[in-house]
Amino acid sequence: MSAPATGKNWRDGLTEEEQADVFEELFMHEVESWFTADIACCDNCYDDFVAEWPYAYSADDAQFQCQSIDLRCFYSGSRLSESYTEKEFKKLLPTIKCPNCGESLTHNMWPYNLPFIPPKNYGVILDELAQRASETPFLLLEYPFCTKVRDAIADVSTKCSPSVSNDFLFRGRSLTAGATPSIGDFDFPPAEFVEEGRYNHAGGPVLYLASSEEVCKAEMRNAANLHIAKFRFPVPLKILDLMSPHEDAGDHADILSFIVFSALLSAKSQDKGFNRPEYVFSRFIKDCAKSLGFDAIRYPSTRVGTARFNLVVINRELTLAKHAAESKIVCV
Repeated sequence: MSAPATGKNWRDGLTEEEQADVFEELFMHEVESWFTADIACCDNCYDDFVAEWPYAYSADDAQFQCQSIDLRCFYSGSRLSESYTEKEFKKLLPTIKCPNCGESLTHNMWPYNLPFIPPKNYGVILDELAQRASETPFLLLEYPFCTKVRDAIADVSTKCSPSVSNDFLFRGRSLTAGATPSIGDFDFPPAEFVEEGRYNHAGGPVLYLASSEEVCKAEMRNAANLHIAKFRFPVPLKILDLMSPHEDAGDHADILSFIVFSALLSAKSQDKGFNRPEYVFSRFIKDCAKSLGFDAIRYPSTRVGTARFNLVVINRELTLAKHAAESKIVCV
């Protein structure tokens, strides 16, 4: 987009409609020059945007949060102040509509571009999958989009080989005061105590691990008498990496990035009762991964900021008692 003229005399003779059009052109040009991004949401739809794209809130070093700006600051720091008085700016501002919700901009805006191309009908997909998750979760694979996701994971599986990581991992448990647990006490839990989780069915134990003590504490909701085991897991793991889904996904990169950024995988649990419809799709992903030979899934933490992750081990043969090394347990 080319920049419109600046100064105040160039507006003489323009109709109100023409003035609004020129103001919008200059406004959007300034947004693009400042942020190299479009407007993602405004005060009117901020909550809806974050609910729809939970991972966008913290991804890429919290870029979405960092680019928020008060419209008064935007006016004073941009070339708009060369062409309009503050009074004129306030009068014309309601003509600028948020591209996300269609309402007039008011106090703040959030310029941001999702780092992938979402499906054209992504809103319908999210709504329909949410309905199926609540009403007929076991029929999820009948939904065409879910078939595409499984095909994408199958393609990634053919390009992914097991590898060993030397990074430390962390796992927490709330134990009685004064307990002196061993690494085996942090292993897969007994099936009879396993409720539905983000990547496990009720009665289906998996091993949730964290990338740092900070993530571990957050995922454990800072439980009382929290013990945290720190250890290495030096065994080859075939990992479905949802932190960097583009690396092995090829043509499927956009669809996998979409599910990671959206509420399909990144919605926080409501922690209300046994039924967890917000976990239906992530459990579907786990079933796809398990059936395609993956040992674990690496996914973003929804409770701690960017670059932190969780690793869920879904291969029950890979126990801590047999494979954990350099373990240390602390009470925090």
